[in-house]
Amino acid sequence: MRYFEEYCEVHLDPSIAPYNWVFRSHEKICIRFGVHRSKHPDYGQIVYELNDGQGYCDVERIRTKTESVSENGFQMFSVILPPVSNGGGYQYRLGYVDTDGIEHTSERSQFLLVCDEAPRSMTEIPSIFLGIVNHYPVYGPKPSVPMTSSPKDWGSRLFYSIIIDRFALSKDTTRTPLSPVKYDPSCPHSSHGGTIQGIIEHLEYLKSLGVRAIILTPVYVNAPDGYHGYHPIHLLMVDPRLGTIQTLRELVKKAHEADIAVILDVVNNHIADSINWEEYGGPPGGEFKYVQGEESAVLPFPIEARNTSLFHGPEYTDMVNQRLFGFLEDWRTETPYVRELLIQHLKYWIAETDIDGFRYDSARHVGLDFWQPCVEEISRYAGIFGKKEFLQIAEHAGSTHEQVIEYNNAKFSGLIDYPTYYIVKHSLGNGNWLWGLADYFCGFLKPSQSYYAGWQNNIMFLDNQDTSRIFHEFWNRTHNREQARIRVHFALACLILGPQIPSIYQGTEQEFDGALGWHEEEGQEESIGHDCYVREDMFDNPACDWKFGVINRKIFHPYSRNHPTFLLIRQLAKIRFQHRLFQSGTRTLLHSKNNGLWCVLIHGIANEHPLFIAFNLGPNPLLEEAFKIPHWYGEFCGADILMTISGGVFHLVKDEMRIKLSPFSFVLGRLLH
Repeated sequence: MRYFEEYCEVHLDPSIAPYNWVFRSHEKICIRFGVHRSKHPDYGQIVYELNDGQGYCDVERIRTKTESVSENGFQMFSVILPPVSNGGGYQYRLGYVDTDGIEHTSERSQFLLVCDEAPRSMTEIPSIFLGIVNHYPVYGPKPSVPMTSSPKDWGSRLFYSIIIDRFALSKDTTRTPLSPVKYDPSCPHSSHGGTIQGIIEHLEYLKSLGVRAIILTPVYVNAPDGYHGYHPIHLLMVDPRLGTIQTLRELVKKAHEADIAVILDVVNNHIADSINWEEYGGPPGGEFKYVQGEESAVLPFPIEARNTSLFHGPEYTDMVNQRLFGFLEDWRTETPYVRELLIQHLKYWIAETDIDGFRYDSARHVGLDFWQPCVEEISRYAGIFGKKEFLQIAEHAGSTHEQVIEYNNAKFSGLIDYPTYYIVKHSLGNGNWLWGLADYFCGFLKPSQSYYAGWQNNIMFLDNQDTSRIFHEFWNRTHNREQARIRVHFALACLILGPQIPSIYQGTEQEFDGALGWHEEEGQEESIGHDCYVREDMFDNPACDWKFGVINRKIFHPYSRNHPTFLLIRQLAKIRFQHRLFQSGTRTLLHSKNNGLWCVLIHGIANEHPLFIAFNLGPNPLLEEAFKIPHWYGEFCGADILMTISGGVFHLVKDEMRIKLSPFSFVLGRLLH
């Protein structure tokens, strides 16, 4: 029994709510609670908001049945809620009417979901024998939708990272309250209403930008503070605020029709803050906060995870065996039981949605003893359905290549390349000499150690949801928006035409300029980090003010396709997709001078014209430069300019290249034999 206010609640009976908070449409939803006799209850009642998942909403009161028993001074009541169809649910509060006829209602509200599709337990996921791959038997769920083969040209595609909650509202503005995540568009730490359907309705926008792979933040049901998806409490269900499993399937299907691959972010490291460990007031071995009766506690799901021995307590302090950020519950992934549980949940999302890959969150916080069998098994499982190139990319935020390469034995398809990102970021200096970006473009930042899948198969980025915006980096240095844009365009050219797989973050194309920051709360000695400024809404949200300033400082119309940075990214993405040389060619620095002129040749693929690039790394114009291309690269009779950035030109006269470049300009051409 859980006690709060003047109420008590039966909360550990698995057949009734709230211990069971996901019901089938054919099941009765029963609630048992009590009111202390000192409050003189005449009868109990439930105040509820019913949502059918299709937009219909009904707010009602329902009188409860008075039970003949009383417990610990509480009069007990019970009620069966009216049925609701699949996809619906309730948000409800306990209440009563006293003998004077006065109505009382608890301030605490709880939610219940009705879903026929999502398994309530891993045991509900059928696992059948599917075949033999590389001498290993493969078991798992049979797909619920037709499977499509994954792309073979990952390296030529532009990736685009999406925070679902902040990307797009759907045209149907009906919002479901059936989620534990708090909805408050005025609060930067709450849900703002973005949905999977909103992404579907903006696929044409993404296609127009040149995006050919999207990375979605996790779709799990999350704890109240998990608007971003990384505080899961249910690993097998789409959070109703984001959509349904059917909506996710439709997104994947329509994205494939637009030649856009879909990668789903998944969390194998942790679940939401759920346990009171001994040093925080729990018993030896810990206890779930829900069981202890904490009002705001959440209960992890599936039900086979409701055991504190499956998680590391606070006594573990190394990078792998610790609670992430000190409060997220860390799975004991070294145990076979947990390993099988998590791998099975990954198979489920492939079988249900036809996705093309996973982004593994917090990879460095999970041991290789998990990743090695996980990556191998997922490769076999996806491969048996024709997804031979199923992408498995890991987020390892190590600052050096040595740290990241320690995970080579996991055999990921690639990693998110934080070490290279840090080198480029630290090279920016005062923003007036962009040698770090040029070094990256030429491939000079490739580490001496080898990545398992090759450095070129890592994902490179200039900003993401955990870093300051690249536009801010330059605006903060130049204090001039036009000058910042010139440098950002140079940086985007080096990224998208660079040697690794390029990825941009939602809003970069619209010149979002947020930054990570620190602030001090009253009465606290230490500063607190915030990421509000880098998780701006793509859609209009004038309600969202923050005490340190307005979050959205857009100067262009939302989703503008005429924005100069949007147009540049589209052009760069098209060029990369059309020319295999950017992914596989050899990059040779032909010429460099102290005034900032660099000339690069990309060559080495049969039947492909070599590409010639000239760029100016500095703030001064280069009015007239000339040099000869060494004869051992071939005899060239001319050059076609494919694109220019910030003003520049070159032309070939006999065997001499003549070049004129504006500050921070970038010119790309094709050499003709």
